[in-house]
Amino acid sequence: MKAAFIERHGGPEVLKFGEMLDPVAASGEVVVDIVAASVNGADWKVREGKSGQLSKFPYILGRDFSGVVSAVGEGVRDIGIGDEVFAVCDVGQEGAYAEKIAIKAAIVAKKPDRLSHVDAAALALAGLTAICAIEDTLKLQAGETILIQGGAGGVASFAIQLAKHLGARVITTASVSNHDYLRKIGADEIIDYNAVDFTKIVRDCDAVFDTVGGDVAQRSFTVLKPGGRAAFIASGAQAPKPDRSDVIALRPSVGRDRPHLERIVALVASGAVRPPEATRYRLSEAVAAHRVSESRHFRGKLVFLVR
Repeated sequence: MKAAFIERHGGPEVLKFGEMLDPVAASGEVVVDIVAASVNGADWKVREGKSGQLSKFPYILGRDFSGVVSAVGEGVRDIGIGDEVFAVCDVGQEGAYAEKIAIKAAIVAKKPDRLSHVDAAALALAGLTAICAIEDTLKLQAGETILIQGGAGGVASFAIQLAKHLGARVITTASVSNHDYLRKIGADEIIDYNAVDFTKIVRDCDAVFDTVGGDVAQRSFTVLKPGGRAAFIASGAQAPKPDRSDVIALRPSVGRDRPHLERIVALVASGAVRPPEATRYRLSEAVAAHRVSESRHFRGKLVFLVR
């Protein structure tokens, strides 16, 4: 199995590309021949040691993918060889920067024919995170106003479309070059964070969804109305502590299960959500993809076209 993996050579970790052993489907698992795999911000953070994921080397990164089932383990009845599927690796598991992966069948969903492997990979973790944040955690309702920080990213762009589908008014932040894109996917108001301090012009929001972190996360509490709630995915395992007592800070729990992936499929099929713009890389170009991901200055998703 060819894979992009981290290897340690007596010093800093190095991202490499080479041969690994083929995975085997254990009981309750399937092996998927990966066609496309997504790049996420968590990947380079793991590579840099900013996460507890690294335990042994070589270590294969990657959390979401789309592909074709090539082997089925004992007890699997609802997924078969030849099925086109997509998935997000279980919590604590990685390994999607590869040609093959073994994964629990219960957290794999069938990919509809009308959705390409690239789009499915781009939507998987981004869509799962957005749904868990907007629907499950913030419980956004029709008629409410939400500020979504960092609107051009994969998670945020899905969240914008989902929030509009639910009937909310959506404000977002982005550089000027992304404003047309965000208008097309439904944002009602777009703030150029390079020119305007959002805390000066946004107020009385029912909810905030922050995908940026740092100082932006802390300042986001300012725009909430009393009783408002804010969800954070870029501030570590715990939500930042608000500097006021009349709002709620939340850290979404992004579990892995088939129903949430099927919710992504349903939203795309209904036209409520469109797949993000995807910039494609070969798996051997993992270093270049990480450089772009780490810069945070790109639109949509970065995706490896594996085969």
